[in-house]
Amino acid sequence: MARMAMEQGRQAAKNDDRPAAEPAAEDLAVPTSHGPGTFSIRAPYGDLPPRLRGRDDVLGQLEAKLAEGESRVQVLYGLGGCGKTTVALHMARYARDRGYNVFWLSAATPDRLATGMREVARELGAEEEAITAAWTGRISATDLVWRELDAAERPWLLVVDNADEPGGLAAEGGRPGDGTGWLRSSTAGMTVVTSRLSNPDTWGRNSDTHRIEVLSPADGRDVLLDLAGQSGDPAEALVLSERLDGLPLALKLAGSYLARSARGAGLLRQHGRSGRRMRTFAAYTEALGEAGAAFLDEGEEWRPEEPDLERTHRRLIGRTWEISLDLLDEQQLPEARSLMRLLSCCAAGPLPVQLLDPALWTTPSEADPLMERADRALDALVDLSLIDVVDIEPSGALKGGEPTPCLVSHRLVLEANALRLTEAQPQERLAVWRAIARIIEEGSHPAPEVPRNWSWWRLLEPHVASALNAAPENDEVILPLLRAGLKAYAFHAFSNHYERAKDFAHILKMREPLLSDADPIRLAIRHRTALSLLQGEEQLLAFNKILSDQLSNLGPDHPETLITRHDVAVHTEEASSEKEAELRSVLEARRRVLGPADPYTLLTHGMLAATIEARGHDDNGAKAEYRSLIEHIQSTTPGDHRFLSVHSRHHMAHALDSAERWPEAEAEYYSILEDLESYDEQSSHFYIDMSQCLAQNLRKQQKYPEAVETLTRALPWFDGRDAQHSPTSPRALHIRHLRGDLLRSCGRYSEALIDIQETLEERRRTADENDSVILNERHCLAHSLEGLSRLTEAWNEFREVAAAQTQILGPNATRTRTTRFCLARSLHRNAEYSEALRLYKKVLFSESTELGSAHSDTLVTQFRLDQCRFDMGLFTVSEALDRLERTKMEQLKAVANQGHTRIKAIERVVSGIKSIQERKISQDLADPSQRA
Repeated sequence: MARMAMEQGRQAAKNDDRPAAEPAAEDLAVPTSHGPGTFSIRAPYGDLPPRLRGRDDVLGQLEAKLAEGESRVQVLYGLGGCGKTTVALHMARYARDRGYNVFWLSAATPDRLATGMREVARELGAEEEAITAAWTGRISATDLVWRELDAAERPWLLVVDNADEPGGLAAEGGRPGDGTGWLRSSTAGMTVVTSRLSNPDTWGRNSDTHRIEVLSPADGRDVLLDLAGQSGDPAEALVLSERLDGLPLALKLAGSYLARSARGAGLLRQHGRSGRRMRTFAAYTEALGEAGAAFLDEGEEWRPEEPDLERTHRRLIGRTWEISLDLLDEQQLPEARSLMRLLSCCAAGPLPVQLLDPALWTTPSEADPLMERADRALDALVDLSLIDVVDIEPSGALKGGEPTPCLVSHRLVLEANALRLTEAQPQERLAVWRAIARIIEEGSHPAPEVPRNWSWWRLLEPHVASALNAAPENDEVILPLLRAGLKAYAFHAFSNHYERAKDFAHILKMREPLLSDADPIRLAIRHRTALSLLQGEEQLLAFNKILSDQLSNLGPDHPETLITRHDVAVHTEEASSEKEAELRSVLEARRRVLGPADPYTLLTHGMLAATIEARGHDDNGAKAEYRSLIEHIQSTTPGDHRFLSVHSRHHMAHALDSAERWPEAEAEYYSILEDLESYDEQSSHFYIDMSQCLAQNLRKQQKYPEAVETLTRALPWFDGRDAQHSPTSPRALHIRHLRGDLLRSCGRYSEALIDIQETLEERRRTADENDSVILNERHCLAHSLEGLSRLTEAWNEFREVAAAQTQILGPNATRTRTTRFCLARSLHRNAEYSEALRLYKKVLFSESTELGSAHSDTLVTQFRLDQCRFDMGLFTVSEALDRLERTKMEQLKAVANQGHTRIKAIERVVSGIKSIQERKISQDLADPSQRA
């Protein structure tokens, strides 16, 4: 019987007919009519682009494996449209050019794969009787094909394309990668598979998987230029590439559209539109922004002769990913489509997994617990590369903590799903939007004003904005989103992202008309709109009108009413007693309603302190308020005060500096600068101000290298773009001078001399030799010269500067005294005691006259004068120690700090004198003749 069947098969092949026992012709994708066969297992080399961009790494790996005779199966996986087939096609051409036999099979359906494998067997020389027996189920077709492949004399490359349903690759009762089905490893050649499925367990142990990513913006730009180079310059192509997020399918569709448009295609379709032909990258980007992902599919050329609907769908943005969701529907995972529709309402950024309560978007089943169904759907979407799971590391104060797992999907995948959602039935569409509104409102519970929650809000706020922009006008959808939107605005306002807060104000304003006039949410939106979008008198008038409506509808103690009262007071320009009184009143109310530790309470407290300081009538009162605020903040939220405005934190840092709490002030300055850098505000004047403040703070702590680094980072601000940013502007020269002085303090005298000499040269171009800034530069120049042991030059500079200052300012002026003191110290250090002593006496007389004998500066000079007298032998050890101990006690009263640098300086000298005394005693004990 078997022999008879084989004979019948041979006869059928001769007659171009099929045995009755074989599957129907249409199932094997072979034409039913008599005529030439058109089924091919040759690779479609004509579909290769002129140049394959951005794939050098993966191609290098695959080419090396092919050359080495790799037997393992190579699986190329990734998102639909990411270019897997193109990479495989390149490998097919590479293998063909090196003499390999290349077979190209489609696994889009099991029947198509089986037909292709039969042709492989036939081409490799299998007996027709055996082929017929295998394809009629009497022997194993998979074993037959692989016997032929393993025995092939010529090396081969087998490509199995679009293997998105791997079950079709498995033998009966087996798994795709177990080595018994259509997919096997072989030493005779290499197999390459393309699939959307990433799970390595699917492909077995004898396979290597390679993820095919989207292209970089630069590579995407080059693809567009390859396809439609006449459509604009590289900069415009780069913008379009970024808009398409580097998806090769989208890039191909866009480039093809523009290339066809340049040839005159689509002219009639322009009728009734703008009348403008879409011929440039810029115009295409603009149209894409208006029409969305659906517009991309116009780039796919219509092929009326194309019989393969599935292949056509794979080339369309609007359909390619629906193929994957259809597959999951067949696998009884409808939740996968629900999740993708849900994500399409959000932004194309990381979405925290913990937001997705399955109860909101899955269908309960008694036999299948909710969480398990949701998890299986998510796992399936990850396997198909429609979703990626990424861990987002926390930042700021939480840096180093647990990462947040998030879902990420390609922008065009989301846009295509959003398009499908708009086409859904109204009830289905509304159910999705209700779910996303509940999800976002639930996620908005962490207080946005508190810095420890900012990492969370950075993840959440893009999704709030996206949902608010696209949501339908339904109260169950809009109200939760608006509440979340107000919190997102607060996040940006408190974290000093004022431009982003302004963007949210526009979004909120767009939705405001949907609410009644007395609605608390509408009143809050009106306030945020006035705060971000209005200025001056118009803003103040709007605040007062809103406040009147809030008092009528919400009452005086409602938190929103207090927000508006605070801003009415703050935006009153004049720092008057009325403004101060109103802020005190708001502060009292907020302490009562919100509590003393609430960020809004602390914000008002900081503004009250700033107002008192601005009025200038009560400096001690301002400092007292700042210190009160500091103590309270550090007791409640130590280490991170970024919920306060940068302005308030700036004044807090000054208050800490004034209290000589320098490490705390340093931390505050660093925090402000880090925030300004994160907002790309390095070009602001405030950034330079804070850099200078930090450098001065570090100088007080004798952290000279850190201070130099701070100013070095600030100097690029002076890039010459305008007069203010000129490297020769007064501010730039001041910073150069300060850096030079700090370099000297670091002992880097040569670098210091260069900075100071260059600054002095620039100043001399516009200032007189006797100008105070010139004299100040020369003073610092003298210190640098001293550090380089160029003592004569240094002393001459000091003397000339002191003489000029005496003539211009007078002998008792602060700068005159300082220069004389510095000259005296230099002479003293270098054993020129007589002149040093004379200068110390002059300075001491001037300071006693101007400052009093108990002033800290006067006591410093007294200390150095006594030290000089001891060094000259004018004081005995006991006399010197007595004088220095008395000066130390007086200085301690003046500075009120045992650890002050001036106290430590005296202690070092006292210690040195005591050492001299001890050595003298030791010498006396050792030499009896000296005692006699």
